[in-house]
Amino acid sequence: MKVYLVRHAKAEKRTGWDGPLPLRPLTPAGLEQARALAVELAAEHIPRVITSPHLRCRQTVEPLAQLWASDVSLDDRLAEGEAGAKALALLDELDERPTLLCSHGDVIAALMGELEERGVRIEEPFRCEKASVWIVEREGDALRARYRPPPERAQVLDQTPGERVGVLDLGSTSFRLLVADVTRSGRLTPVTTEKAMLRLGALLAAHGEIPPEAAEAAVEAARGFGRAAKEAGVERLLLVGTAALRDARNGRWLSERIGIALGQPVRVLEGDEEGRLAFAAFRRRVLMGPGLSLGADLGGGSMQLVLGDETGPHWARSFPIGVTRLQRELVDVDPMSAENVVDVRARVREALERARPPAAWPRTCVLAGGTGRALASLALVRRGKPETTPINGLEISRTAVAGLADDLVRSGQAERLAMPGMHKQRVDLLPTGSLILATAAETLELDGYVVCDWGLREGVMLSVRDGQLRVP
Repeated sequence: MKVYLVRHAKAEKRTGWDGPLPLRPLTPAGLEQARALAVELAAEHIPRVITSPHLRCRQTVEPLAQLWASDVSLDDRLAEGEAGAKALALLDELDERPTLLCSHGDVIAALMGELEERGVRIEEPFRCEKASVWIVEREGDALRARYRPPPERAQVLDQTPGERVGVLDLGSTSFRLLVADVTRSGRLTPVTTEKAMLRLGALLAAHGEIPPEAAEAAVEAARGFGRAAKEAGVERLLLVGTAALRDARNGRWLSERIGIALGQPVRVLEGDEEGRLAFAAFRRRVLMGPGLSLGADLGGGSMQLVLGDETGPHWARSFPIGVTRLQRELVDVDPMSAENVVDVRARVREALERARPPAAWPRTCVLAGGTGRALASLALVRRGKPETTPINGLEISRTAVAGLADDLVRSGQAERLAMPGMHKQRVDLLPTGSLILATAAETLELDGYVVCDWGLREGVMLSVRDGQLRVP
């Protein structure tokens, strides 16, 4: 028996991390530690790797697992705060194959205490620095534990700054620019955001293409965002188009014109690709449970659904039930008529009932998009929370979504503008958007949604950084 107990490498400080603590990533120095550790242990060739589900542990073992082509499994008994007895029970389940366990300082300390009580000989006083290893192995009829300090190369890159990246999302409802500093470990620090509501999806629904005047306005808006990105010190600007540019008869022409205006091509995303990119953001921003998770990104031209887990997305589909599209095609009065409501609900049900996922739908769905964020703001105020309360991770039940949708579709624009928490730029689209989400929750038998404040733009940044997406 030989077991390597690895403490995760250096992670971002708790005080500076604004996401769920289990998603706190490694620092650049921590990534270097993980790579150096893989080099030091390369000759061991350990066939089995088990890690805490916390991101910093998963990132620590990635270079090792890639080097050995080992399978990596997650085990909650190695998670921070768990009792040493649980980790000991995991140890007892192992066969004679060499195994690496990656966990946290408190768990490893507790486990070493449990082992010492069992008579395991600890060869030196207990230490547990970042990226260090305790090796527990059989020596004759007894077990001994010896310490291996962190690799010496681990001190470099501690203050390595992130690359300043801009993503210009050319969407069906709006064009949005996000500029952020992106580290190699996946931390995004926003620098600036800008938005222009162009409603290209509504024009597409009416004409099948983007009219010349709107196309000119789109090019000018994009050119302005390019200037803003340059002023913000962007080192790399990524241009991505979604449903409006994908579906319009002249979408390719308009994409080329925007690309010429900004001096680089636009990457027009396929529908399922949009969903997979959004899921990349969900994985790093919202704490998902074990097993498959469902994600949704509701935009102006389409809605993406994605099933995946900690390893990434496994299934993705795009549905032509975006907010701007259905608003233009099916809603003709404000407040919405009973016939409008029936038509929107029927369109959503018809689209989603054709979906055939590889497994049962999870009961909760992570939700991205402007409609989701706008509903979250209304839900917060109705719960007596300040409008400034962060919405990331906010849970909204199916009943609450249905109630908000009922209120919104029955109200006129002036009434909606007076609602506390209303996003004024969404005031005309929110009744349709809320009805889409309420109907989707009913059709898919969801318990509700968990709102994510990251989406496509953040997913593009992370996926480009990871080499999973190429954007010219």
